[in-house]
Amino acid sequence: MPSNPVVQPPRKKARAPKAAIPLHAATPLALVRRDLQDPLQLQRAAYLAQPNPSFEERKADLLKLKAFVTDHRDALVEAISADYGHRSTHESLFAEIFSVIDGVNHTLKQLKKWMRPEKRHVDLKNFLGASNRVTPQPLGVVGAIIPWNFPIWTSFNGLICTFAAGNRSMVKMSENSRHVAALLMEKIPAYFERDKLAFFDETGGVGVEFSQLKFDHLIFTGSGQTGRAVMAAAAANLCPVTLELGGKSPAIVYDDFPLQTAAERLLVAKCFNA
Repeated sequence: MPSNPVVQPPRKKARAPKAAIPLHAATPLALVRRDLQDPLQLQRAAYLAQPNPSFEERKADLLKLKAFVTDHRDALVEAISADYGHRSTHESLFAEIFSVIDGVNHTLKQLKKWMRPEKRHVDLKNFLGASNRVTPQPLGVVGAIIPWNFPIWTSFNGLICTFAAGNRSMVKMSENSRHVAALLMEKIPAYFERDKLAFFDETGGVGVEFSQLKFDHLIFTGSGQTGRAVMAAAAANLCPVTLELGGKSPAIVYDDFPLQTAAERLLVAKCFNA
């Protein structure tokens, strides 16, 4: 009796290779995450390759910040005024531009001292012959979320501290600082490589995604309500956070204080940054 022929199973049709999703077809959220993750990884790799910049390198970064606000002083003042609707040129110069320059100058005078190791007390009864010291070291990549209020002073004051400490930074500007953010994003690359400093504007959910990035430190200036959300997002990454919350300046006027004088002083304070 002849044996049964071997029955070959039907061949499966070969699957066509998956076509790469074109960039324009990707979801907006995916693009936002990519645009944030790429510079973060770039900066972290640069930090790990050179974790402790020298005094000269930090000095060079600080001088670049000073050069930027000096070179683009008029453009920055115009951008701030455009975002505010109108803002006094003199106020922007003194409150934002000159204060940044002064901050750089002060930091340069103190930087060598700040970089020195500091001695700490040792209990010689338990650690006979021991010595103790604290050596300042950079953290890595510092994120900063900036409000619309004093946008240049707030962002650059933080950068002065960040660069003086030997770190790198990603900075997200406010949704109400469109003109300032556009100017910074366009002009800063001529002064800093992206693995050192990157600016971002508030578009397409950047704010939420930004606070969820795995920074080594996160700085936030704004309202208490938003600050809670930022801190909760950072906590998931065990990221330390520095918060500067609230912008109200309540005043108490006593019955025996001249009402005219009180009104004048309150009006000056209210209109100073209007």
